[in-house]
Amino acid sequence: MKVSVEVIPNSPQISSKDHMSLWASLGQSVQMKCDATGEPVPTIIWISPNNEIITSSSVKYQILNDGTLIIKKVTLADQGKYACVARNSAVPSDKGVYRCLAKNVAGQAEKRYALEPGKKPQIRSTASSMKISLGQTLSMPCTVDGWPQATITWTLPNGLVLDRPQVIGRVTYLSNGTLHLREIAKFDRGTYTCKATNMFGSSSLSYPVTIMVFPPQITNPPPSIIRVAKGSPVTLNCIAAGIPKPDISWTLPGRTTLVPNNRFTALGGIHMTKDGSLVIQDPSLMNSGIYKCNAKNALDSMHFHSEQNSLSLSDIVLISAPKMRHKRPVLQTD
Repeated sequence: MKVSVEVIPNSPQISSKDHMSLWASLGQSVQMKCDATGEPVPTIIWISPNNEIITSSSVKYQILNDGTLIIKKVTLADQGKYACVARNSAVPSDKGVYRCLAKNVAGQAEKRYALEPGKKPQIRSTASSMKISLGQTLSMPCTVDGWPQATITWTLPNGLVLDRPQVIGRVTYLSNGTLHLREIAKFDRGTYTCKATNMFGSSSLSYPVTIMVFPPQITNPPPSIIRVAKGSPVTLNCIAAGIPKPDISWTLPGRTTLVPNNRFTALGGIHMTKDGSLVIQDPSLMNSGIYKCNAKNALDSMHFHSEQNSLSLSDIVLISAPKMRHKRPVLQTD
């Protein structure tokens, strides 16, 4: 059996009265108790009338294990106010409101100061190498802890520094520190650095960004030879892969280029489908010629040629193609 114990922190509480008056005879010793509770167990610190911290036993003072202060051989110089302070790690030790009070027979004046302990900025986001495809949107968070509030700057790979929330072209610096980059291009690769700074120091976080791009690869070209009877619809498929996704177009024998959803009824009902296939609705001998499938993305382009010839004066149409040249994928990095 496994037992898990959780300790809940609790700030110190002093059970003694806020103010106590003690009388002592000269030359004798006097004890002052300071009973405190808390989790973790608090440390007791005594402050003398001249504002010196009594942290350990000495010729004049002795501090017992329970925090009790003993003043040995009391003299007139020992009179005054002694303060007991209990501290642990449950709360920032010096945080709080400090009051300055000045009094005389005519009255009093008071001023208060609120103290918030400062802390060097710490970036909560985790840096990692980021890989993204062309055309996508990249988001890089920069969440910061620390006091006072840190100023966040972003340095881009081209050296541009953004020191406040703003929008510059495709780059957006949000008020929460996050950097957005939309429509990623090849030249966006590099290291993006977030830096948080306040009066207590600074910290930084870098995002190495790699742009993934693969040239088009036609994976399902038309067959080398297609025989079609006159008037029978024929479909030429052309499927291409790549990052980003390639755009397909067809170049017809008359040098006309078709893109998806365009229809040219004047050419005998030839059109493209959304998936990039070319449809010849009513083929005839006048449709003979070279049909070129084009696959193109932001990195490169690839072409596949299909040659359509008449075998004879019969109702037969031949579509043939030369061998295709493949290109190897490329990864754009720094």
